[in-house]
Amino acid sequence: MEKQFFIDPEIIKKHAYLPEMLAKLSYQQPEEALRLLRNWGEGNQPVKSLFEEVTDLLHNEKRQDI
Repeated sequence: MEKQFFIDPEIIKKHAYLPEMLAKLSYQQPEEALRLLRNWGEGNQPVKSLFEEVTDLLHNEKRQDI
């Protein structure tokens, strides 16, 4: 029997890691981190979208360091 969740566990994980990822991004791209933090705090962007955008920004920054 498959477990049914009220909230998608993936969204919970993304919600949990988002502050840490925003903190990392704030050292590399402070303006982008602040923009995303405001979007999150004001409810203008869903967590899934924020997580993907932060991940992309962090990943692109690492690629430029190579």
